[in-house]
Amino acid sequence: MIAKLLARVSPLPKKFWFVLAIGLLAQLTLIWLGTASGDPLGDVRYIYDAWVSNMLQGHSLLGIRDPWVYPYIAQVPLWIAHWIYPPDYMTGWLVLVVNLNMLLLAYVLGWGKRMDRAKAAWFFIACVFLIGPVAIGRLEVFSLALTVFAAVAFLEKRESTSMQLFNAATWIKVSPMAALFSGFIVSENRKRFILHMLIGTAAILGIGLLLGGNMNMFSFITMQSGRGIQVESTIAIFWLIQILLGIPGSKIYYDNEIVTFQITGFGVTEVANIMTLVQFGALAITIFLGFRAMRAGADRNTAFAWIFLTATLDLLVFNKVGSPQYELWVVGAAIFGILAKTANWKLVVWITVITSGLSWLIFPIFYGDLLASNPLGVSLLVLRNLGMIVILVYANMQLTKLGAKRALEKGEAETARRSFWQR
Repeated sequence: MIAKLLARVSPLPKKFWFVLAIGLLAQLTLIWLGTASGDPLGDVRYIYDAWVSNMLQGHSLLGIRDPWVYPYIAQVPLWIAHWIYPPDYMTGWLVLVVNLNMLLLAYVLGWGKRMDRAKAAWFFIACVFLIGPVAIGRLEVFSLALTVFAAVAFLEKRESTSMQLFNAATWIKVSPMAALFSGFIVSENRKRFILHMLIGTAAILGIGLLLGGNMNMFSFITMQSGRGIQVESTIAIFWLIQILLGIPGSKIYYDNEIVTFQITGFGVTEVANIMTLVQFGALAITIFLGFRAMRAGADRNTAFAWIFLTATLDLLVFNKVGSPQYELWVVGAAIFGILAKTANWKLVVWITVITSGLSWLIFPIFYGDLLASNPLGVSLLVLRNLGMIVILVYANMQLTKLGAKRALEKGEAETARRSFWQR
């Protein structure tokens, strides 16, 4: 009996174990580097730990009964990290993150049965490593994991499961909202899609209310609305170039209220005030292009890939915030395109790899040079931001071509059909 059982269990390919081994080694290296120099894991050590400790001592729940910068669902990984190893929060966090990423790699590879997805796994490992220790030291790691789980589910024709995972990820960080837009546009049954989203959202809100939630459950929407332009944000490139060229009037300063470094200069306040509207406008254009592509008969997975990427870059490029870990937003969208084997995707992959490496150079390696307005630090950030803009422009071009190409093909086919019957 044992022999028969063993015979049914096919040995996992060596390549599977090799990918996992490299993934583990990459993360352990990031842990070593993150704890050996500087403090790129400072948010975990000082902020996340303090949030959990304050909630324990004050019997409060951030984002439920008390205002918080994140939706309350973002508490879940914070508490899990605490429960894993209460004596040292950092240890609990790192154990959680490493195990989650290893589970993610194994899932992407179908537990060794889908090695055709190895490119996506290698891309994930490379980008996480190149972004640096911050890639395993921020909440984005959990929204990225849910995004990748959801991407695999979508490609396996499990749309409802996929969208609920994207929905949950959005309640941790906003970027997976791009996938929800994409899912709605390409859905074959939009009424059912909306119903599932309403049920999922109602469940999340219902749990919050049962925990004593009040209007503070929506405090994350308004808490950062009045902030200025963060130095790392893509839109800051206009003032960074002025700093780089030595043009007076623009500089980097520390905002004690927001607790971050921001840009000051001519027009900063006015631009900051309209950025949310600009962001919504960019998303509206992406949604229009997405519907156009679907009406033209575009392939569902291909359309989803380009809409998802374009909407993600809309949320990033036109954002007043641009922390280094936001690079993981692009990684999540790029992985979908790799898994879907989307045509013309190589440029997206390579630019994402390059901007990932630049993200580590910017923070924490040359972050001091950036804050001191030294040419090297500022130049690196300008290059990273230009890379984001290039991806956005390229994605818009591809999405536009997708609709135009399909429309042209349909028009040619219709012309040929009419010509045939007129003979």
